[in-house]
Amino acid sequence: MNKLYFLILLFISLFIADCDELDVINPDTVYKEYIVVRAELKALSNFEGVAFTKTLPINEPYDTNKAFLRNVTAYLKIDGIRIIPLHYYQSGVYKPYGNVFIVPGGTYELFAMVNSTSIYGITKIPQKPEVTSASYSNNHIDALVKSNSSEVYGAVWAIVNPSNNSLIDMDDDFLSIVNSSYDISLLTTSVTTNDIPNKYASGSYNNYRCVKVYAFDTPYLKYFNTKNNNQPVSNAFVQGGDRIAWNVQGNNVIGLFIGVAEGGYVKTN
Repeated sequence: MNKLYFLILLFISLFIADCDELDVINPDTVYKEYIVVRAELKALSNFEGVAFTKTLPINEPYDTNKAFLRNVTAYLKIDGIRIIPLHYYQSGVYKPYGNVFIVPGGTYELFAMVNSTSIYGITKIPQKPEVTSASYSNNHIDALVKSNSSEVYGAVWAIVNPSNNSLIDMDDDFLSIVNSSYDISLLTTSVTTNDIPNKYASGSYNNYRCVKVYAFDTPYLKYFNTKNNNQPVSNAFVQGGDRIAWNVQGNNVIGLFIGVAEGGYVKTN
């Protein structure tokens, strides 16, 4: 699911809640600038970079050139030992000069400085999820995945052509993100997809229906449960506000620096 692995342009909309009465609000008085950090570290892939942007006042047209931060000093630290400097690439994205392969089980830290603001993030890279069974019933798919206590899981349905393994369609949202929970004998966690559209419910699609499971570092669970209106995973950062459980630290800093591992397409029984 390429659109899950973003570096998508970020449009942050800060919201105001818990107002007892409606007042006329001057956007200039409520605007608060945030530094926005986003990076998804995909297991068994090269590091695609980390993006640094800033929010803009809501009463002016969104100009991406104004949002991109080009004065960031940043580096990665891998497993507490290896230091990887990051350099400005384009569109607010910072990358290493060479390829950095993301290793499952590794711990990756982000250190950055923007003017006088220090930024820190840390994530552990999950293992590739291993599905032990998948069954289709009541228009959705239930799957069992081998559990790891340092991971959380989500699943999406996919329609895959069995003759050439080409993807026809796939969901872009998780029904839920679940903690590892251990079956006494199998050490598995149960994950469920959203309902599959009716057009794929007929028997002619029995050999086409698949499930794809994603494993995330554990902070993704709190993020998913607090993000506004459960936006599709392809738009993971079209959000805003202090109530979302971001995992990047810093004064007036929001965002995710998160490890993820993508499973393969598994046919249903």
